[in-house]
Amino acid sequence: MLNQLCRFSYTICFLLLLITTGTLRFHRFAEGLQRRIHVSDDLNGDVDNEEGEELKQWGEKKPPNSESAPPSNDVEKRSPSDIQSEMMRRVLGPVFGFVKLRLGTRRTPEMVTHVAKRWVNLARSEGMDTKFIGVDWTTIMFTMEKGRDTTELKKFLLEQEEAYEINIGDQLFRRPGDPPFDEVFEIEEEKSRHSEL
Repeated sequence: MLNQLCRFSYTICFLLLLITTGTLRFHRFAEGLQRRIHVSDDLNGDVDNEEGEELKQWGEKKPPNSESAPPSNDVEKRSPSDIQSEMMRRVLGPVFGFVKLRLGTRRTPEMVTHVAKRWVNLARSEGMDTKFIGVDWTTIMFTMEKGRDTTELKKFLLEQEEAYEINIGDQLFRRPGDPPFDEVFEIEEEKSRHSEL
């Protein structure tokens, strides 16, 4: 009891000392968040020297023979197909494209839909979330949410016997040695005209 009384008297003495010196203020922590900094409008003699040399030169065009030019990489040594596959690996957003089906077989819309459904199931079993939709009797459209899987999709489609040419963006892919789809289409049209005569 005596111990509590001593502690209480010390506390009262401390509070009286604070009151007499005028430093007793009840601080609120929220005031610290609302503190404002005043910047004078008169900045005539102040020098802003916080920028480094690199920041000052940022955005300036460098002459082609400058010493600080970045070192050349071996992009020039790679083939266009290597560059295309590297670009396809870096695509992160959704991707869509078209697959031209191999000619020579008469297909109905139901047959194209059946091929598209089979490809959806096969792609899903390989871990690719791809949707295939039949467009006409020679074309199937695909959409893919994860663009980083386009290289695997290209390989998957070239393994399918019905697929002839794949169009992803402005890039065309087909098996090595196959002529472009348009040439094959013209040949097939010519054959069908001769058979009708």
